[in-house]
Amino acid sequence: MLALLIAAALQTAAPPPADVEDKAVLATAQAFFDAFEKGDAAAMRATLLPNAQLMSLTSRPGGETALRRFGFEETFGAKPPSGAKEWMWSPVIIRRGGLATISAPYELSINGKSVHCGLDVFTLVKTEGAWKIASISWTAEPDACPEIRAM
Repeated sequence: MLALLIAAALQTAAPPPADVEDKAVLATAQAFFDAFEKGDAAAMRATLLPNAQLMSLTSRPGGETALRRFGFEETFGAKPPSGAKEWMWSPVIIRRGGLATISAPYELSINGKSVHCGLDVFTLVKTEGAWKIASISWTAEPDACPEIRAM
């Protein structure tokens, strides 16, 4: 009987708190999103490694996908788009030593209007005691928001 009580208690126990390093990895990605929303290119740049790479896979009508690879400066330059907000949910972090990835569904809105949803994949590296973004890849799926929001 005691074994059953212990087993029941273990099944209802709260999951262990997130690892400190996992929290730091997520905080770096969130700092990028926060700076993006504020239109603060310098704060966005501060979360990135020099020469960080960005890649988008954009869904086009007819099932075609457009692949675009670029650097931060050529995309955002001095100022990110005004009124833009991006957020993710249900992130999955994989981390080993000084390398981490975050995969998560996300949504992008501009001036409160949904533009598209998709999957974000961040690659981060710990350097000089801080997590920095080495690359961000994402899908941009304008017609997939209902499906992705349900994930």
